[in-house]
Amino acid sequence: MPRMTILVAGETTLLRESLTELLRAQPDMRVLGQIANEHQLLCRAADLNPHVILFEPWATKSAAVRTLRALRSVAPGSAVLALSSRSTASDRRALEAAGLQAYLPRNAGWSALLAAVRELAPAEVQDSANRPVPTLSQRETEVLRGVATAMTNQQIGRSLGITTGTVKRHLYAAFRKLDAVSRLDAVAKALAVGVLTMPASGYTYAKVAVPDGNGHECEQELARCMTA
Repeated sequence: MPRMTILVAGETTLLRESLTELLRAQPDMRVLGQIANEHQLLCRAADLNPHVILFEPWATKSAAVRTLRALRSVAPGSAVLALSSRSTASDRRALEAAGLQAYLPRNAGWSALLAAVRELAPAEVQDSANRPVPTLSQRETEVLRGVATAMTNQQIGRSLGITTGTVKRHLYAAFRKLDAVSRLDAVAKALAVGVLTMPASGYTYAKVAVPDGNGHECEQELARCMTA
């Protein structure tokens, strides 16, 4: 069954790990990772485009607002659900103005959290719940994993011992099975339905334009996730 994809972000390790375990136990949810700081969050959100980002706002309000504004640029399709902290009503309004979609009260329980996450599932995920999950061949999965780690077709071919033309054939076959329109779309859909998993990650770097909070855009160096 296609699942909604989620990133868990926050500075509190115990909270992140508890949320990750809870969400991973849900058959309709897939946790793509847990993030400890702004830099990593922007990196992974830009690379993976999760359906939902579960966000414990950073201790500094200005940093949380900056992060939300940047997420609107690098991952506009991701909905952000914030966990309540010691923030005031004015803090919450600032976060909402920066792009926050939903806010969970401090006294909410696990059931309320899961319901809030599911409410943010995009219509296409809800509508596809009854569609059969595509089956990729081992080679198609290997090629897609190479795409997910920012490798070119030539690099994928060398790593697998096959020609670039063969890489393209496997990639196009995966496109058809996943109903994908691009390389990143294929990776996102394969992750969403659970036919592709991400390996342990290291980082290389790319320039991404993000809002600077003053109505302008600036280039910020973000880590792009790929295999170490």
